[in-house]
Amino acid sequence: MDRLILTDRERFWHPDIYQRDHWIKEHAESLPKGAKVLDAGAGASKYRPFFAHCDYKTQDFCKYEGPLVKYVEPIDFVGDITSIPLPDQSLDAILCTEVIEHVVDPMVVLDEFRRLLKPGGRLFLTSPLLSHLHMEPYHYYGGFTRYWYEHWLPRKGFEVESITAVGGPARAAIVFAQAFYMSWSAAEKKLGPVPRALSWMMRMVAKVFVHYLVPWTISRFDDWLGNRVICLSYLVAAKRV
Repeated sequence: MDRLILTDRERFWHPDIYQRDHWIKEHAESLPKGAKVLDAGAGASKYRPFFAHCDYKTQDFCKYEGPLVKYVEPIDFVGDITSIPLPDQSLDAILCTEVIEHVVDPMVVLDEFRRLLKPGGRLFLTSPLLSHLHMEPYHYYGGFTRYWYEHWLPRKGFEVESITAVGGPARAAIVFAQAFYMSWSAAEKKLGPVPRALSWMMRMVAKVFVHYLVPWTISRFDDWLGNRVICLSYLVAAKRV
């Protein structure tokens, strides 16, 4: 989603995205006025309002021309995330959200972030643990565990400050049930008239469960089940050593 979650209805349908938005807002507010910030892989730069007090710049590998991303302002640095045209130690903070699963070598990206950040500079990094294919064909990794961050960030010159899990088994079940429903809908279009009609009737029954009953009920189980083994993503704050 290339815009902020603003309404209660949107928050109900996308609680994981809302949690990420809120987490980034809190960290943005912790930065001093005038801090130099790069949003790496920024897309439509939806988080720009959170960094209004900062010197905020954006980077992405290209200007997307399709319907999914609506640009408010042009990307400042169009090019490879592993070679951003900025001087060494020129940034106070880097934001990189839901990007490293789409790069060929995420460890090289960490090297570039370390080069760009001043000592003590902050890195705000998020990526999915569980996800279905998206932004094809640029989706190279199925997910990053907390152990990936704990292993690689220190080896690349960062001190991990916090790792926050988003969602749990119940929320993951909801997301993948809805992905199942979307796959069913897409496959249905290839059927003949009679099988398509039967499939549609069955899918309308399933819709009540997938989109309404299940989200209202089992999402509450995550407080009980926890999210050590299964979560949707991690929100990671680190400091450049």
